[in-house]
Amino acid sequence: MLRLEQVTKTYGARPAVDALSLEVPEGELLAILGPSGCGKTTLLRILGGYEAPDSGRVWIAGADATEAPPERRNLGMVFQSYALFPHMTALENVEFGLRMRGVGKTARRERAEQALRLTGLNGEASRRPAQLSGGEQQRVAVARALVVEPRALLMDEPFANLDRNVRLRLRDELKALQARLGLTTVFVTHDHEEALALADRIAVMNHGRIEQIAPALQLFLQPANAFVARFLGVGV
Repeated sequence: MLRLEQVTKTYGARPAVDALSLEVPEGELLAILGPSGCGKTTLLRILGGYEAPDSGRVWIAGADATEAPPERRNLGMVFQSYALFPHMTALENVEFGLRMRGVGKTARRERAEQALRLTGLNGEASRRPAQLSGGEQQRVAVARALVVEPRALLMDEPFANLDRNVRLRLRDELKALQARLGLTTVFVTHDHEEALALADRIAVMNHGRIEQIAPALQLFLQPANAFVARFLGVGV
């Protein structure tokens, strides 16, 4: 579904993403795990079209999307900051992407209400972000990403601003929702526990490169190198 081919992105003298290749099959939930500054968010933004690579290609569903802007990639993006419009209700926030795509008022209202039901927020449709808890705002952000029926979902540390109990609950809800929809998902995190709980596979990044990509058990039993072993806290 998603493929990066020898992608490089440099800021100043240092590559944030360094000749990186990656394939994410349809229906997989892939966690991108690594320390701060390793290039996780840059990788995600390149996939989403929010950053252009200096070199390399981006493929989505078999088509070259390297030059395509975000609105033409049909990917849902959930930002760490939620990025909700404060003057809009939850329903209006979810409708926004459909309105930008020219979907009629009745159809977009029905689809937005369905997305809110899917994320457990159908009773909060008329509230504005300031009237919602952090967990509820995150659900609105997920509903807004899902309502456009994306090919894949991209999530940049979406639970980082939530307290532990809310984070654990939403993490489980996201995993169940992703499995039910069969939606290809790339999830950026620096939290080991989060990656282990959510992902089908985990890609461990360091200095703009993927050191190892594998299911969690394989990472712990067979770390590819000393960095992966140290980062996960296991022996080599």
